[in-house]
Amino acid sequence: MVKSVSLIIPFKSDHSEKEKLFTLLRGISNWKTVPNEVLIINTDQKQLSFPSDIELYAKQHNINFCIFHNERLYPGHARNIGICNASNSLLAFLDTSTHPSNDWLSNGLNIINNNNYEGVWGKTYYQAEKFLPKIFRASTYGEKPIKTLPGSILHKNIFKKCGLFVESTRAGEDADFMSRARLHNVNICESESFLNYDKLDKISFKEIIKKWYRNHSHAASMPYLRAHKDMYFYGISFLAIFIAFNWNRVFDPTGIENDFFIPNITKISVLIIFLAYLSLRGVILPMRKGTSLKFIFPLNFILISLMSFLLDLTKTIAYGYSKFFRI
Repeated sequence: MVKSVSLIIPFKSDHSEKEKLFTLLRGISNWKTVPNEVLIINTDQKQLSFPSDIELYAKQHNINFCIFHNERLYPGHARNIGICNASNSLLAFLDTSTHPSNDWLSNGLNIINNNNYEGVWGKTYYQAEKFLPKIFRASTYGEKPIKTLPGSILHKNIFKKCGLFVESTRAGEDADFMSRARLHNVNICESESFLNYDKLDKISFKEIIKKWYRNHSHAASMPYLRAHKDMYFYGISFLAIFIAFNWNRVFDPTGIENDFFIPNITKISVLIIFLAYLSLRGVILPMRKGTSLKFIFPLNFILISLMSFLLDLTKTIAYGYSKFFRI
């Protein structure tokens, strides 16, 4: 069944991503509900054209497949081009690394129509089969599907209320828009279906750190993130450690023990901070995000904590660079 929906897909051309895009477009023929318009925003220098079978399917079902060529655009800018050129009042969003189920669009439209919502947020499950990606997933996204812009179906008038996506940042523009929609009390619910993200198993540790730094250095400028709060947190943590190291020197300058003197204060403070971080990042947060105790214990919680520490350190450096050096 073809419905009046405009599907918007930002795309940066390379061989692997092109094959993913074509796989996604071919999969539309299996969907219960099919959009009558598909807008591909190609942000690479290379021109993009559809294979003959995709063009034939579009022609047979009267689906308008459009390609917009605009070089070197960030994802938010690309989506804005799709929004401004969409001919329908309902807009759906996907990207090439997220794979929807065949009933994704029909379920979302039913929720909107039956409950008079202005839209439905997408959900994404991050797949991981290899050990390192599983550690990374436990340290970040978790095993529960999380709310994402890909997979969302939104009325076009929402963008009149909240504004379009920020165009000047490589990352964080989607969460920024979702935050603005919440501030404007837009009536949007969460989807019952979820997409599958398949890139975690194909990313190395070096690429993880590089991506984490890139995304957070860009996202630091987004109002929703309030990076300065993180800076305060790390500043306070540093101050707490500094005080712990100098507690006895402050309260016992003469070297004569008094009521404020705490033996082994440095060792105790470091141990408390270490155990608190290990518990929070290695056990509590992964459990809350759906990671099983079977995976966390007996030893993986140490690796999860170590990965979390490296990611937190990377994020801190990214925020610091963005605050003091980026114009």
